[in-house]
Order: sequence, then C-alpha cells, then structure tokens
Amino acid sequence: MRIVVTGTGGASGYAVALQAEQLGYEVLWADADPLCPALLANSHRAQLLPLVSEGDVYLEALARAAKNVGAHCISFNTDAEVRYAAGKVDALSDLGLAQWIPSPETVRICSDKGEFARRLARDNRFRTPRSFSLDGLPSDLLPADSVFVKTRSGSGGADSMICSSRPEVDAWLARNPDGLVQEVLTGPEFSADCLYTGSGLPLVVTRRRLRTRSGMSTVTETFYEPELERLIGELLQELHVVGPSCVQGFLQPDGIVLTEVNVRFGGGCAAAFWGTTHLVEQYLALLVTGERTLPKGLHESRVFTKTTLVRVPGYETLRSRPETEETTLAVKTRTGEH
Repeated sequence: MRIVVTGTGGASGYAVALQAEQLGYEVLWADADPLCPALLANSHRAQLLPLVSEGDVYLEALARAAKNVGAHCISFNTDAEVRYAAGKVDALSDLGLAQWIPSPETVRICSDKGEFARRLARDNRFRTPRSFSLDGLPSDLLPADSVFVKTRSGSGGADSMICSSRPEVDAWLARNPDGLVQEVLTGPEFSADCLYTGSGLPLVVTRRRLRTRSGMSTVTETFYEPELERLIGELLQELHVVGPSCVQGFLQPDGIVLTEVNVRFGGGCAAAFWGTTHLVEQYLALLVTGERTLPKGLHESRVFTKTTLVRVPGYETLRSRPETEETTLAVKTRTGEH
C-alpha cells in the first residue's frame, strides 16, 4: 500500500513515515522545505510541496504527487495542513485521496487556545489554566507575581514566555494583541499521543516532557496513569477529535490542567509509538481501509513498555530495544554521534 506522509521535516511526520515503512507501506516523504533532511535522505521517494498557504496550488501539487506514485491516502502532520484539509475534505475525496481529519469546527476549537479554554470552561470535568485580563489594573501591576503569555494559535511554543513585570507583558502584547495572559503552571508537563475513531474508547499513550526546546519535546518518557488516560479520553470524546491527536497539560499538585490539543501526533510521538503497540499501526490501517472501528480487545491487549526518547537535531533513525522493563531509543545524527 502506498501513502503520502506530509510534514516529514517535523518530528511527528518523520516518525509516522518511518514507522509506516517499517510496517511495510511504500511512503512518499513530503515536505515544503527544500533543505528538509528527510527529503534529502530519501530523495528517491521524496516530494517537495508548495506551502499550504498557496491554497489550490498546494492541493494540485499534492494530488499530482499522489497520482504519480499511485497513492490514495494522505497522512497530514502539520497544524497548517490539518486546518487546510479540514475545509477541503470533499475536494480531497473527489481527487480520490483518503484522509482522516476531524470536522472544521473541532479543528477550529483545537487551533485556537483561547476558544479551547472557553469551551472547556463550560464543563466541570476539565480544568484549564486561569486566564487574566489586564483591564482595570494600574499600568504597573500584574494580576500575579508572574504570568505566562502565549499566542492563541501556532505550535512549538512560538513566542510563549513567562513575564514578571507589567512592561514585559505590555511589550509582548504589542506584538500579539490578541494573545493570552494565563497563570504560570509549575507541575510536571505531559503530552499524550492519541487515536480516536469516533466511537468506543480512544487509544491514549501518555509521556512526560522531561526537556523541551522551542516548545517541542526533546527528551520525553512514556508512563502509565489510568486516571489521566481516562480524562484525556473523555476530552477527545467531548470535542470529537477523531483521528490522531496530541493532548498537552500539567500534573499540578491539586489536579490535572489541560492546556491544548493538537490535531496530529506530537513532536515526541516516537516514544509513544515504540513504547506501546498499535497507535500508528491502527491509524494507518484505518486510514487506508476507511474503517473506523478498532479491533475488539485492543485496549486490554496493549503492551506497555516504558520508553525514553532523546531527540537531537538532524536525527536519522530511531531504534527500539526489546527489553520488557525499560526501553531507550537510540537517536543517531548524521555524524554517528549519540
């Protein structure tokens, strides 16, 4: 089976493409960056795409690339492409290209961190960071000793920071006038890579974000916490986030705080893929067949292995060792250093 995987210059797209090949799929590695290491390393099965912001030009190039290799399925792995594809499902289907994207409304809520917080505030099962308004405060005061500011859209923590003075906040808001001002969360940060078919229980693999760089996990470790998995499953069901997703939040001393949902696998997803069975295998199988039902007993039969992923720039291969107690993924650079 042939499949086009986009965003292979990013960690999630790279990991999806790599495991797809290991599962026996013929993968066309696609990205919009001509210097993308994944395209250079797989030049005989690579496709340079226009930026998704080019609209119909992007769609035509994607369709042409898929036709040239005989692929009928597309796995989208960047936020911009998911947002675009959510509004082009009919056009993609007319071109004979299968995809698995949530509804435009679900994508809109998950793509807007402010809207996400407002939506969850209506449900007492879920807690999000407290948001602050600076209206009515003197120009030299903050609502707390320090605050966390972040843009309403975008991934990778772009232009997010902790501010400890009002001038810092005002300077940041001058660049991001519709940005969010929220409480600073200090508990351990987590991500969860998930797969939800639209019925039944989602597959959820949680991992601790031990180290991040520009908002992306560079050191991450899977762990098993049934209560957290249950809550994340309820969130995906409530927002109807079908297909792959990545839920992020913090394990605060007084409970779980949910910060966002990315409608794609996360940047450290390779740890989840190798730390447990089924996530990508089932995602690809359901994508290419059009089925939307997980096999019976899949949750109960899941094999969980504690897995640590250390990701460095320019990584080329991911390798998992089969120890039953703990697994560490070796990540090689082009120079062979570990």
